[in-house]
Amino acid sequence: MKKQFIFLMVLLLTGAGAIAQIDRSQMPTSGPTPEINLGKPYTFELKNGLKVLVVTDKKLPTFSMSLDLNNPPVFEGDKAGVQSLTGAIMGKGSTETAKEKFNEQVDFLGARISVGTGGGFAASLSKYKNDVFGLFAEAAFKPNFTQEELDFEKSQLLEGLKSGENSAAAIAGKVRSALVYGKDHPAGEFATEETVNNVTLDDVKNFYAAYFKPSNGYLIITGDIEKKEAKKLVKKYFGKWEKGMAPEATLPTLSDVDQTQINLVDVPNAVQTELAIYSLSDLKMNDPDYYAALVTNYVFGGSFGSYLNMNLREKNGYTYGARSNIGTGRNYKGTFTASAKIRNEVTDSAIVETFKELNRIRTEFVEDEMLATAKAKFLGNFIMSSEDKSVVADRSIRIQKNELDNDFYKNFIANINKVTKEDIKRVANRFLSPDNIRIVVVGKAGDILEPLEKMTLNGQPVPIKFYDKNANETERPSTIEIPAGLTAQTVLDNYIKAIGGKDAVMKINDISQFSAFTSPMGEVIMDTKSQKGDNWVMVMKMGGRELNKQVYKDGKGTVSGMGQTQELSGDMLEAVKTEAMFFPELYHADMATLDGAERLGDHNVFVIKWNDLKKSFYDTESGLLVGTETTTMTPQGETKVVTQFSEFKEYAGVKFPTSMVIPMMGRELTFELKDLKVNPGLKDSDF
Repeated sequence: MKKQFIFLMVLLLTGAGAIAQIDRSQMPTSGPTPEINLGKPYTFELKNGLKVLVVTDKKLPTFSMSLDLNNPPVFEGDKAGVQSLTGAIMGKGSTETAKEKFNEQVDFLGARISVGTGGGFAASLSKYKNDVFGLFAEAAFKPNFTQEELDFEKSQLLEGLKSGENSAAAIAGKVRSALVYGKDHPAGEFATEETVNNVTLDDVKNFYAAYFKPSNGYLIITGDIEKKEAKKLVKKYFGKWEKGMAPEATLPTLSDVDQTQINLVDVPNAVQTELAIYSLSDLKMNDPDYYAALVTNYVFGGSFGSYLNMNLREKNGYTYGARSNIGTGRNYKGTFTASAKIRNEVTDSAIVETFKELNRIRTEFVEDEMLATAKAKFLGNFIMSSEDKSVVADRSIRIQKNELDNDFYKNFIANINKVTKEDIKRVANRFLSPDNIRIVVVGKAGDILEPLEKMTLNGQPVPIKFYDKNANETERPSTIEIPAGLTAQTVLDNYIKAIGGKDAVMKINDISQFSAFTSPMGEVIMDTKSQKGDNWVMVMKMGGRELNKQVYKDGKGTVSGMGQTQELSGDMLEAVKTEAMFFPELYHADMATLDGAERLGDHNVFVIKWNDLKKSFYDTESGLLVGTETTTMTPQGETKVVTQFSEFKEYAGVKFPTSMVIPMMGRELTFELKDLKVNPGLKDSDF
């Protein structure tokens, strides 16, 4: 026992000495670079040119297949949307099997099958390989193009376009590429209502016939499947596919702007700015600077701890997150971009700080710890992704597509580890030049334009060009002057007069109305009741099921849904109380303050602020209420919702809006008024 005690004491003292010798102020020395043994997929090629890669992995009794036609960029022109429509119809049954029966067969197998204009994907239990190959081939080679399906997909696409008409994020998504590449380029064009309506059934059939070709494509098969079995199935189901290649479009020449400039798109209802900076990049994956570019981007804006995110988010609180990317091109140039969603009032400051970080990475050496962290991150991600057997085939294809060295991925980590701080500075000066950057700003000009016009970069003002929501150059958004002597009371009086006058409004004691939004999933009903004295209830329903109910009565508020009811307090109670105000222009005028003038949609409006949670917008010409903005606090932070009103109709001598556009469920929904009753005699039990 004594010997054991002495042994333990020696062991503890030895360990303590070893610990004491570790210098925690120094980063541990990296070990040798691990060599990733990726292996090679079994490959063969069909007579039609389709290249097949098979990776056997029997860990699970499942398999998957992925078809990549590897087509060149497609320019759709005045038929923009035809590719999307064609792909949307594909996979929904075939000329042999109706859509419903086809889906039943897929569900019975517990499989996943999707087919589109660029290829497709399928996965299932391996015992159903033959069935899944057959269903995939049937959907791919015998698509059921009908006028009925085309009309349905058109309606879906048009509804999606309409829902994004006033969304700053949706507008930014299409305008950015259009400005950088041009609308005459495959990467810059976008579908509009006109181009979608131009597409005919023959256009869809012709697009499929021209572009669904195998000779430049790849088929990847992974999972519980042997090489011989895979080859047999591929020949059986893909062997009769006639060879051919998709046509190549002639692409226009691309160039950066002559000098750094701001491209501003005014979205009057935007509650935050969609900010992005762009320049063209000639980086390719086979460029010797590719590895250094990856690390450079990680340092500048490619990670949470990057220069850009730590400045805009952590230091200044301008945004929830900022990121950058140095893109690679294959068929055409890629882009360097950095983007963030920015609070309107600090848009100019965010741009200035972004350019500070551009200057920093181009003039200062990155710290050793940051460089080591970046390399470690790439190592970890690479090793984790390499554990997936299907990655072997994916990387093999990427090597062929991008004309890479055969050992590109074998040496990937070694090449990342070779990147030095000198490389980062040099590459930043090559790809992150601040001299020819397009600063694309999509947001509320009324809040951001004047500060942008006063902003300077390197002591110089930045030229501003203005564009509409379809990337067409336009005039500077008009600035709205508030007439001398105008007060909040003037705006409210004009509104009461515009809707029918004070006498008519005072005769109204209560109102019952319901509106509906019709979607392919069914009707969403909004049923609202309000009463003089500020009793109010609003119920949202869908398919007869109550989704949400809000009530304000006698100074108390509740919200209910999913069988639960919560009593409101604090800001949430104040928000419902404000919403419940009965004709606030008449009965709560003392709460109103004039908060400026701006644009809302197509209207010049005067802004009335009721409190920190609600604003109302009154048309400067008609005096009518054309919108409201409500502010709520969520776990993610402050959220602003802008509702717009139009199509006024008179009830009992007072005008009410019959159309409301409300952001909801990630899109903008248009609710149409179905019924409105003035003085229906509401009771306490109605609230």
